[in-house]
Order: sequence, then structure tokens, then C-alpha cells
Amino acid sequence: MSLLSLLGCRSNDEKVHLQSLYIGGSHGYHAHSNIDYQAERLDNGRTRVTVMVGNDRDRVFETDGSLMDSLEMLVRQYRMDRYNGHYEPKIEIMDGDSWSLELRFTDGSSTFCGGYMAYPPGKGAEAIGKTEGLLSRWLYQEPAEEVGLVSFSYQLFCEEGDEAYSMQLKDSVCTVSSRPLGVRTAVTSDAADAYLATRLANMIRWCHLGSYTGENLAEEDASRPRWILKAEYANGFKIEKMDYLDREKDDSWRHDVPSISESELRHETEYLFREELQRIEDRS
Repeated sequence: MSLLSLLGCRSNDEKVHLQSLYIGGSHGYHAHSNIDYQAERLDNGRTRVTVMVGNDRDRVFETDGSLMDSLEMLVRQYRMDRYNGHYEPKIEIMDGDSWSLELRFTDGSSTFCGGYMAYPPGKGAEAIGKTEGLLSRWLYQEPAEEVGLVSFSYQLFCEEGDEAYSMQLKDSVCTVSSRPLGVRTAVTSDAADAYLATRLANMIRWCHLGSYTGENLAEEDASRPRWILKAEYANGFKIEKMDYLDREKDDSWRHDVPSISESELRHETEYLFREELQRIEDRS
């Protein structure tokens, strides 16, 4: 069925609209590699958005109907209802990106397809990228009832040196400080966007740091390479975690404990702060 007939007027003059769109992606080995979005048109004309990240709980939002209108425009522009089957590259690629897409329409028809390191011919990659991009702004949103992160501190001590990142949110002023590995003087700014606090809170969730066992800060051995993370929320809840980098892989305490890669935590933290400082520089 062509897209023009699907989204155009039928013989009974009833226009068929996009009822719901689901798009999911897996991007190799990463703390939040599996990200799924679902957008649904509600009876009251508004849109419900559900964000699913790995094993984290679903986060549900409600917004106006313009989001579904924008998604429908993308479907129309790229004729996405014609996508069919599973797209794969001609050569085998390990640890690549995969995606899946499901479209449902108000007349009961639907389209389902997916791919691994390959996209529909023509501008398929562009279509999938724009669809994910349109929904990705919800990735870092917090439901209204969420308790916000007000402070964050991450320090790394290793043979190559040390580094430190911090964020403080007070009276709507967000202050950030960034001192990467090998840098003596930190870059500090009180012009940061409070949006950074939300992104850091999401990282803590994705990495399961609230339930991470680690070591007791009171018994810190300053002679060993280690990382330390501290965070505080608006309701007074605090997270204080530490772990050593020279720990043996078969240490018994690691059994049944949510895993966290030190490099993953470090690089994600570094990326978020670097991106925020770049935003500050661009604004100035």
C-alpha cells in the first residue's frame, strides 16, 4: 500500500494518521546501549512518549499532539511505511548497531522492520536517524515527580595522574568544574545549564551506581589507584561510592553485584562535562 493512499484520503474521506511509532536501537557495548522510544497518539489529541533504557524502569511523559504530527511528516517524507523485512550488510560486522521500527496507523494497518549495520535503500539511514533524533530530547527529560540531583563529584586517582569533575546546583545556578587527566588547573564556570544535572542523574541510574557495592570511603587506601563518586539529591538522599582499579577480577564480593566499568564511568563523565563546557563557550 503506498504512503499516499495510507496517509491520504480514502473513499469515505477519512484520513488515516500515524497512531503509534516504536523505534529501538542497540549500539554495541555501552552503559545505555539499548534505547527504545514509543510515541502514541491519545484520544484527547495529545501524545504519550515512553522511554526505555536498558534495564532501567520505563519513563512515561505526555506532551501535545505536535510530536505525532512531526513523526507523521517524517513517515510521509521518507515513505517509511514501505520499509519491509530485515536489513543486513553483505559482510559480517561484529559489535555493530542494530535498529527496529514499528508503525501503526489509525486504520489498523502496520509496518514492522529492522536492521543490523544496514538500512533501507536510498535515505533509510537518514530517516531512522531523524526519527531517533526527534525523540532523543526525551532521553534526558525527568518526569515531574523525579527528585533532582543537586551535587555531583567524580575523582580518579591512577598511575598516570588524577582528574576531577564536579557539579553544584543551588538557587537555579549550576556551577561546573572540570579537570581532566594531565591538567593541573580546573576550568570552572557558574554559567552551566541545569540540564547537566539531569544527564548526570541518568548516568547514575544507567550505571546502577545507587546499588553498586564498591568499598567503604572511610577505609580509603590513598596508596592504591581508585575512583570516588559522590552525589546528593534534593530530598537529601546521598550516594558515596569508591572502588579500586587494581582489584582482582575474581574477588568474591563481585558476585551478584551490578557491574560497572571504571573506564565507562570515567569516559561518560568526561564526555558530559566537556559537552557542557563547550555549550557554555558557544553561548558566550
